[in-house]
Amino acid sequence: MRKKYTLLNAFTQVCFHGAQIAVFSQADDLSQQQMLSLAKELNLTETVFISQSNLSDCSAKLQIFTPRGPSGFAGHALVAACYVLADVDLIQGSNARVELNDQSLDIVLSLKNQKVQINIPVNDKYDEYVPSNHELSQIIGINECDIGYQTYKSMIVGCPETCLMIPVKSNAVLRAAQFHENKWQLSFVASLAKHILLFSGDHNYENINFTARLIGKGIALNEDPPIGAVAPAFGLYLAHNINDYHRSCLIQRGDENSRISIMEVNVDKNGPIVAGLQLGGHVVKMAEGYFDLPG
Repeated sequence: MRKKYTLLNAFTQVCFHGAQIAVFSQADDLSQQQMLSLAKELNLTETVFISQSNLSDCSAKLQIFTPRGPSGFAGHALVAACYVLADVDLIQGSNARVELNDQSLDIVLSLKNQKVQINIPVNDKYDEYVPSNHELSQIIGINECDIGYQTYKSMIVGCPETCLMIPVKSNAVLRAAQFHENKWQLSFVASLAKHILLFSGDHNYENINFTARLIGKGIALNEDPPIGAVAPAFGLYLAHNINDYHRSCLIQRGDENSRISIMEVNVDKNGPIVAGLQLGGHVVKMAEGYFDLPG
């Protein structure tokens, strides 16, 4: 059995940047074990498998795997997979709906501009009860005085992934931070959030609102993993407690020494109610290949 896959760079317009994602566009006859084996063999952050959906209003079903097993929401993987759906004509037109984890997601495609935008279902949660700046500084290995940016405060936000948002003074501080798992495990916050998103608006990049970096348990000290899974929660964090909020912001992951990803998060609120949440970005198609599987 021969299976074709496409290798893409998500959240970038430049080759060899963004998140590396593999997508199998014809995965109906693959078992869960075969999907896991392929994800392990490719050893990328995520691999996406596209098959037919049983939901009448969806064009396709998406399943996301890491080398460790099935994964939940991952914005970078979704953007890459939706690009492939249009590229292989599984989606006609610019508007479509796909299935992920038994949920329907609306997407807007612009294959000409190599851009995808996804409407994120809003199931938000907020928790302002977080450790003191002193305790947080020990967890992330920076000076206590370097925590904070403008009026932003540390907070736990989830949509759908739960993450501890910590503002820091500058991009230099963000890059220098180091996660200390022993301090994390001793803190009550370890039971409330999976990871930490550090961010700052003080940087030297043009047309970027914030730089961000994901750290936490299971992430190597020198690793700068994709942040697409927590980007929707970050957008809601920025809009928290602000009525009639209508804003689009660009967030950058990585720097000159690593792969740079740039994603756009849009949040619209009518009064205190979130009326819309979108995550979007560009995709670069890098390569195609085949696996010859037994059976």
